Amino acid sequence: MPDDFSSPPPLSDPIVKWLLGFFGAIFGFLLLPKTLKLVFRKLVFGTVAEIVAIVLTGLLTEKAVEFLGKEEGRTRLGR
Repeated sequence: MPDDFSSPPPLSDPIVKWLLGFFGAIFGFLLLPKTLKLVFRKLVFGTVAEIVAIVLTGLLTEKAVEFLGKEEGRTRLGR
């Protein structure tokens, strides 16, 4: 029974595995710098934005407590 050459080779064939690995590695090395830049920019921006939000929330809370404390003292003293 002759082989059917119109069907694609199975993925378990060693040459197919080697070719997929070879071209996959080349594709990975080409995409790696772009991917690292994108991830680094998003990670740094997200981290800085989160730090700024936490600091601003802390400062605003502190100012609100001071303001409410002053208002509370004024009403107790009857001014």
